[in-house]
Amino acid sequence: MTVTNVMPDTAKRRRQGRLRPFEHPRALGTVSVLALCALLSFGVFVARSPGWTTSELGIDQWLSLHHTVFFDGVALTIAWLFDPVMAVIIALTAAVIGFVTRNPARVLTFLGMVAVAWGGSEVVKWIVQRPRPDATLLAHPLLTEHSFSYPSGHTCFVAAVAIALIFVAGDHPWRAAVITMAIFATVLVAVSRVYLGVHYPTDVTASIVYSGAAAAIALVVWLQYVLPRFSVSLRDRPSRLF
Repeated sequence: MTVTNVMPDTAKRRRQGRLRPFEHPRALGTVSVLALCALLSFGVFVARSPGWTTSELGIDQWLSLHHTVFFDGVALTIAWLFDPVMAVIIALTAAVIGFVTRNPARVLTFLGMVAVAWGGSEVVKWIVQRPRPDATLLAHPLLTEHSFSYPSGHTCFVAAVAIALIFVAGDHPWRAAVITMAIFATVLVAVSRVYLGVHYPTDVTASIVYSGAAAAIALVVWLQYVLPRFSVSLRDRPSRLF
């Protein structure tokens, strides 16, 4: 009786631990593509709308007037932490996922989601070409950056990592904690970019939506068309998360 009760539960956990295609991949892919098109159109619009930019600059200026030593330190630390070591963060996170799950497919899924969402943001920047907020118009500029503003690369990176982590976490008992930390980190970085005066609010908001849409497209292609071509030992290897 003991063997009969344990084996079905173990088999069920193994099936849950495997990566499977979405039930409605076309619908998810279509919605995600439409979201990306809307974000691009909106970015081009705001980049060429002086009135819109002026109204958003007012938010940056208000925050600049209310800087504090503590929040200055937090925002600058976040900027320093994520700027030069993004690749290191990706590598370390992928290593942890591999160690915890012993599942190569989940590691590759994480890397692919982050690469598409984060790397694609640079293409969006080049298409939209929205200038950064003018630091000379801020009361206490803390940082000056010269690349394009829409979307925020820092926010795209953190959002991409957060979304990928939530997905690969599956039904792990710590999934709720992963979701909480992922949301907190994404919001913190997004707010810090506006606080520093290097992005407009719509830049960071669009970054989060973009990362979600780009990651969804990457997942549809990966799970529906790419992963099934891998060997069964890689594709169906149970995860230690379960």
